Amino acid sequence: MSTEATKPPCALCGQSVEIKGFTLDTPTKQLPFCCAGCLSIYQLLNENQSTDANQSDDPITPPNKEVY
Repeated sequence: MSTEATKPPCALCGQSVEIKGFTLDTPTKQLPFCCAGCLSIYQLLNENQSTDANQSDDPITPPNKEVY
């Protein structure tokens, strides 16, 4: 049985976050990312979200991994 804490999933791709430092602070929470690429893509996809009151601050749902 492992005593290591469970690593959080990346807010974009769902991979476990192995490296600290790739996070994004939002008004409601801090989102973890596995790499700078996922952080950048998330920001690009959600850049209009801060001005759109109809959208939530939830992370993007990762794709279904069974498809790959």
